[in-house]
Amino acid sequence: MKNKLLYLFILLVSCQDEITINPSYVETKLVVEGSIEPGFPPYVILTKNEGYFDPININTYNNLFVNNANVTVWKFLNGDSIGVNLERLPAPFDTIPIYTDLNYFNNNGNYDFSQVGETYFLKIESNFPTVTANTIIPNSTPLDCLWVEENEEFEGMDIRAIYSDPPSVQNNIIIKSKLYETWRFDSTNNSVDKYSEDLLRIIDAGSDILIDGQSFETFFPKPPDNDFPDPTDNYKKSRWKKFNNPLTNLEDSVFLSHDIVLLKFSQIDEASLKFWRSLVRQFGTNGNPFSEPANLVTNIDGGLGCWTGNAPSYYKIEIIENKTYTNTYPLDSLSILDIL
Repeated sequence: MKNKLLYLFILLVSCQDEITINPSYVETKLVVEGSIEPGFPPYVILTKNEGYFDPININTYNNLFVNNANVTVWKFLNGDSIGVNLERLPAPFDTIPIYTDLNYFNNNGNYDFSQVGETYFLKIESNFPTVTANTIIPNSTPLDCLWVEENEEFEGMDIRAIYSDPPSVQNNIIIKSKLYETWRFDSTNNSVDKYSEDLLRIIDAGSDILIDGQSFETFFPKPPDNDFPDPTDNYKKSRWKKFNNPLTNLEDSVFLSHDIVLLKFSQIDEASLKFWRSLVRQFGTNGNPFSEPANLVTNIDGGLGCWTGNAPSYYKIEIIENKTYTNTYPLDSLSILDIL
């Protein structure tokens, strides 16, 4: 009996084959993150895709960006082509290579190339094959009103809003936000320091298929890894921070201003929505071993990414309970870095 078991064990071991997985070659393509909206010049950020199994080291980030490219955006007006060449932002705004129309800075805020209802064509020539795309800037549909309300469950604040969707018109919405301003007390030197996020982060994107023509109340949660509104802060408490002043050896205090959030509520065309919606869904399933893998949709011909025409409404919201906003934040109070 022992000999039979030994023979069976040897047979099973001898039948095992070594399996080697050779991941397929991933073609390197140009990745485009580009946008255009009324009142601001078009901008484009160019990177290249990386293979899933490619090594990551100290040079990966620097090698990711495409620094030398010829970027052109144009539209047709009365049968004539009107175009602009995009160049990289100069220092000190060149931490990330952002291509834009530098003529914007010479027009004292009067920039009329980007208009609602017009189609904009994009062409990028670089070391990669030439890529093209087009997008349209749709009509804007602002929110009715916004307000800040306490979230009793998380001891923080929510940004809530009422939105009336125009009937019989397909509206595709994308919502982004960033922590525009927050103040934190530094106990090491008893000072108050200001912090802010550099880039807007996506909250959600979707169409009005289920809400066409309806008016309803909604809320805007913070994006993943975003700091607003901070649920660990109890906004019922005083904004005064007490400390012992070493210069006077007495108790002193400083006031911390309330957090300010910049919210961007935009209409986009259907092709752009497909990209942003697929990105949101990928974020939602990130790290889930049971989720079905999905490729991002793109409207870039010959590359990856998205060229988006935005019709935004901006709101600068101070996180104070029951504070209400009915007007959009004026565009001339924003800089080009605020819209990224």
